[in-house]
Amino acid sequence: MNRRSLLKQGGLLTLLGGLSGFSSFANETETGTDKKKKRVLRFAHLTDVHMESELRAPEGLATCLHHLQSHKDAPSFILSGGDSIFDALKQPKDKVDQQWKLWHGIWKSENSLPIEYCIGNHDCWGMGEKSDPLYGKKYALQQMQLAKPYRSFDKAGWHFIVLDSIQTKTDGSWYTCQLDDEQFAWLEQDLAKTPADTPVVVASHAPIVSAATVVVDNKVKGDQGYVLGLGSMHTDAARIVALFDKYPNVKLCLSGHIHLYEQIRYNGVTYISNGAVSGNWWKGIRYKTDNGYALVNLYDDGSFDNEYITYGWKV
Repeated sequence: MNRRSLLKQGGLLTLLGGLSGFSSFANETETGTDKKKKRVLRFAHLTDVHMESELRAPEGLATCLHHLQSHKDAPSFILSGGDSIFDALKQPKDKVDQQWKLWHGIWKSENSLPIEYCIGNHDCWGMGEKSDPLYGKKYALQQMQLAKPYRSFDKAGWHFIVLDSIQTKTDGSWYTCQLDDEQFAWLEQDLAKTPADTPVVVASHAPIVSAATVVVDNKVKGDQGYVLGLGSMHTDAARIVALFDKYPNVKLCLSGHIHLYEQIRYNGVTYISNGAVSGNWWKGIRYKTDNGYALVNLYDDGSFDNEYITYGWKV
């Protein structure tokens, strides 16, 4: 890492930006590193691919997939963090369909690993008429073969929760980053029924907690200080964090959306935004975060490590 900042207020540790090759983050248990701990799962976290026919995006994704599958210590599956395609919010159906066809074509020809999806804002079709059966998230859910935009599952003694960060605004337009009440109630129930000794990974497209989005993507508005927009990170972070406070087995939250690599530890939970496969939307490095993906190791004692890896993509 080329830059490390410590935000003392509220016990917030942030590691942000400046990557060359890879950067890693290891989480230790409260009693310290246990040398006898056993790794139970290794997976890849890929987010914000933004697939389209231009900007060499198909070549870029293929290069990324070849790179991650070339590791001798290979991941067992891929967690896709959302924004799979370049944009469906403002595109007609034929353009959206073209992007999804490119996406599926690359995965079929260049990848041999299972994939678990998380929905992103650019995956939602917002240009069509609301009466269209595929309007909104339905188009993306069809392409991802999902019944709902949020769900949970178990792997190797860990519980995975995949959230849907993207909601329409009060006027029905797209989008704001938060959980609707129905999903939040489901999250409460899901955590309540998860055994207390089962560690939990939460995946969302938008960061639940972020420092980078405050510093980089938002403006100071007079004496109001930094003012967050509706589309940068979760506007309901306070109630989600308050819920996590009740469940010490929530260990790790993974996200994308901001195309920046950052790591924050707050109230015992580690929040990691793992950059973007597309970097600065296939136009180079976004600030100091290069095009990349993460390899995540989970251990039987509830600890983990996250390694952000650049795969050598050049514009």
